[in-house]
Amino acid sequence: MTGQQLDSNSTQSSPSPRSRAYRRLIKWGVLLAIASAFVLAVLFIWVTTELSRPSQQTDDIVLEIRRGDGRVAISQRLNQIGIIHHPFVYQLEEWRRGGDYAPRAGEYLFPEGVNLSEAMTIIHEGKAIQHSITIPEGLTSAEIIAMLNADTRLSGVIAAIPDEGSMLPETYFFLRHTDRNDVIRWMQQSREIQFAELWADRPDDHELDHINDAIILASIVEKETGISGERGLVASVFLNRLRKGMRLQSDPTVIYGLAQAGVDVDHLHQHLKHDSPWNTYVIKALPETPIANPGLASFRAVIYPEQSDYYYFVADGKGGHRFAKTYEQHKANIQLWKNSKSD
Repeated sequence: MTGQQLDSNSTQSSPSPRSRAYRRLIKWGVLLAIASAFVLAVLFIWVTTELSRPSQQTDDIVLEIRRGDGRVAISQRLNQIGIIHHPFVYQLEEWRRGGDYAPRAGEYLFPEGVNLSEAMTIIHEGKAIQHSITIPEGLTSAEIIAMLNADTRLSGVIAAIPDEGSMLPETYFFLRHTDRNDVIRWMQQSREIQFAELWADRPDDHELDHINDAIILASIVEKETGISGERGLVASVFLNRLRKGMRLQSDPTVIYGLAQAGVDVDHLHQHLKHDSPWNTYVIKALPETPIANPGLASFRAVIYPEQSDYYYFVADGKGGHRFAKTYEQHKANIQLWKNSKSD
């Protein structure tokens, strides 16, 4: 009986095949979990290291992200400037940041030592380098278009030359590869808004009845003087002459008409009778269009001119002008100008 009991106990204590399989499964599961944790830890350390590694560049550097560049192109460009990383790390970090991460086209300044995480943030925030172009007052529309076409930072083909006087000369900021037509649109919108605000506040007894006339006269003032302190007086001379029904007799209007006709000007006095709708030595009114794109200061001078009794002005030989109330005084000023040229 004792031997049978031992055999029975030994049979009961040995594990069944199912139990052994279950234990092996647990064992392998634990090993797999440990291995997975190890791999994840290594992956985390590797990715963190890649994201935080300072770049190899020794100076600040500018990099352009072009419109349409995807993660592969951006990753390659960052590697090329010394922000060394595996493309998989870029892709993983892009995934981690979620759908809100959206690289934007533009030129970006990456400071020395920037890491991949910081570089991706710079691109995502879209704080691209701003370029600028300054349009001087008094240029014709054709001259402005020539400036835009010569600027290689801009892109796009300008379909047509805008109307004379429709653009406001000032400094405009843009991103590289901005379409030239967009810059034109900004200049036109700026002129329309700022001129309209000044025109709306003009004195009730202003000599001019339409804003277009004010723009035309402002373009003449712009071409007559570049001295800020003279604009109001020059505007008053022309407004006084219009009030009296006198011809404006502005040389720049003659020059503009000759340019439109393709005539080279050597001696202006030979062309004072040139037949054109801009020649104010011939017509007794304002020209039919502006002769340039006036700045805000010249337009303001026309809206708020100096109060004067002047009807004439001539160059003083020093960059400014002498003003006169009568033609006799004007002739004397002309002689002074001639004397200054002979000195």
